[in-house]
Amino acid sequence: MTFQEKASQAIREAGGRMTAQRQIILELLETSDEHLDAEELHRRARVQDTSISLATVYRTLNTLEEAGLVQQRYHSPEHSRKYVEPVHADEEYHFTCRNCHRVIAFHSELMQQLKQQLEAELNVQVLNACVCVDGLCPDCRVSS
Repeated sequence: MTFQEKASQAIREAGGRMTAQRQIILELLETSDEHLDAEELHRRARVQDTSISLATVYRTLNTLEEAGLVQQRYHSPEHSRKYVEPVHADEEYHFTCRNCHRVIAFHSELMQQLKQQLEAELNVQVLNACVCVDGLCPDCRVSS
C-alpha cells in the first residue's frame, strides 16, 4: 500500500473526508525532495488550490501523525521550526550547517543501538528519537 493510500485510509478512519485539498497535501508530502514545514506545505498547496487553508494543512498533518504516517523533525538545537516528513522504514536524521543552513540527511546505526539500549535499561518503548546535529558542512568548513 502506498503512502497516499495509507494516509487516505487513516483520514477516513479518523472520521475525516478525503477531499481534493487533502489529496494535494498528501501528494506534496509524498513527492517532495525537500524538508517542508506546515507553512511551506500550505504555500505549495495553494499554488494548486487557493482555497486550501492553513488549518486544513494542520488538521491533516495531525491526523497523519496520530496514525504514525508522518513525523515531525527539528533540524536545529533551538527547535525553532518543525518539519514534517513521511515515516520511512529507515529513520533519517539531519545535520544542519550553522553557516549556510544546508541540511544533510543521514542514517545511523548508532541511533538504533541507542534506542535498544534505552528500551532495555529503562524498560520503555522508544517510539521516536529527536536528534539535532549541527556544525559546518564541507563547503563552509573549508572556507572558514
